[in-house]
Amino acid sequence: MPTPDFALAPLDDWLQRLSAPVPDPGGGMAAGVVVATGAALVAMAAGYAQAEGSADVVAAATRVRDDALAAAEHDGRMSGLLVAAFRRPLADPGRGAALRAATVQAAEAGVVLVALAASLDGHLRWLERFGEPRLAPDVAVAGRMLACGIRSTAVNIRGNTASAAESGADALTVHRLRDAIGDAQDAAARLDALAERVTASL
Repeated sequence: MPTPDFALAPLDDWLQRLSAPVPDPGGGMAAGVVVATGAALVAMAAGYAQAEGSADVVAAATRVRDDALAAAEHDGRMSGLLVAAFRRPLADPGRGAALRAATVQAAEAGVVLVALAASLDGHLRWLERFGEPRLAPDVAVAGRMLACGIRSTAVNIRGNTASAAESGADALTVHRLRDAIGDAQDAAARLDALAERVTASL
């Protein structure tokens, strides 16, 4: 998978873009970068592990890192479409449909990012058991970062779901997205609990 253009820029350049009053990048992309960073820490910690299976953890975490960056870039595009839909004149007959499509797509982009972060839960538990003890702080930080990325993304899903409901999205879609918010909170809680266990062992 090719690396997104934004990820090839110097970090400070991207942070300068993030601080600008424009829709892309925004909070969703920032959450994606947090998830990618947490995944990179998982890969790093697994690279030090001596137990069988470490290569599988490295590979899985690397995939999540790459996919999270791609999801972050996609979220940035969705943010642009969302702002464009909200800026359409109130009298525009296509405004409602544009809002429904943009808000649902933006929420669904968040659901994908949450699933990516949550998929590393089992790999972190593997590191909790088999990882190099001196890397335990990195395992805990990775868990906290993944949980943070999930919780941050859940905020965006909630906001976009509310906007989707207001713009007339069908009840089944709204219900599915609201369920995804609860699933995200559960996944973040599991990752935080793991980080707490690892931290307590230090």
